[in-house]
Amino acid sequence: MAKRVKINKHLRVQILARDGYKCRMCGRTKDEVPLEVDHIVALADGGTDELANLATLCRDCNGGKSRYRFTDYTAISIIPDDLEEHFRLVRDDKTTGDFDRFHLYCDYSEHGASGTGSGKYHWEWKVSGSDLATAGSSNRVRRRQVEEIAAFKKHIRLTLIAEGKRLLETDGRLFRL
Repeated sequence: MAKRVKINKHLRVQILARDGYKCRMCGRTKDEVPLEVDHIVALADGGTDELANLATLCRDCNGGKSRYRFTDYTAISIIPDDLEEHFRLVRDDKTTGDFDRFHLYCDYSEHGASGTGSGKYHWEWKVSGSDLATAGSSNRVRRRQVEEIAAFKKHIRLTLIAEGKRLLETDGRLFRL
């Protein structure tokens, strides 16, 4: 077995920059996870160090990509780019305490070996009543909502990566494959 030669630093930086410093499978960035440069076609299978055969992957996707059934992973995403369009935001009726509770839901249809079904992802957070009552609270609540949407998307991505699954949008509906 030939000794594996590391991709030189200049080529590595070139690939990372070309791919926007984010994983081409799950979309996580260099600020979230360590990134690696991967051979799309493995060297052992005749792949080369040419730019077209190299892609940025996070450590999780690079280690787990064998669970996916495809020949070129660079064209897929773990989640659709517009996933947040499928989110439902719900604000609970105020019951007790000095806070409001918010929920995000993302419904999907399940297709697998056991047949079809449905499921949902759920995310929740609280905002104190005093934060809601202060001047500029609507901007603060909206900013928090944007942060929670980003955290929810990250949670969904990580869950799907761990399960070797992905969400695919077809005809306006989400399918978990």
